[in-house]
Amino acid sequence: MSAPQPHVIDKIVVGDAPEGLAISPTGEVAVAILLNGSNSAKSAFFYHRNGVVAVLRIDGKKVSKVGEVEVRGLPEGVAFSPNGKWLYVGTFLDGDVSILKVAGTPITDTGKRLALPGHPASMRAHTF
Repeated sequence: MSAPQPHVIDKIVVGDAPEGLAISPTGEVAVAILLNGSNSAKSAFFYHRNGVVAVLRIDGKKVSKVGEVEVRGLPEGVAFSPNGKWLYVGTFLDGDVSILKVAGTPITDTGKRLALPGHPASMRAHTF
């Protein structure tokens, strides 16, 4: 973001059907949420019950994929907590929010879910 206008400086392959992107307020990690075939017919060869969070390390102007975390079906919304220590992923098919722990670039599933009365399709968080 040091240039006078935003522009592409690098490309990276994150995985199957990216649905959303979030950048941690710390600036050291980003995530892309991947549908991973979870919104497809169970008979499709590419069907998977769950989606995936692709973990991306940010090192200056270089971005690299460093891992994946499985989440529940059809992840669509994603947001970091204001301090960057937690990641929340809304899963449409399961109608809940997965709570993930962020420790730098290692991101792990806590196994905790926040049940919702509806289906989350988007999320946002304020980082101030």
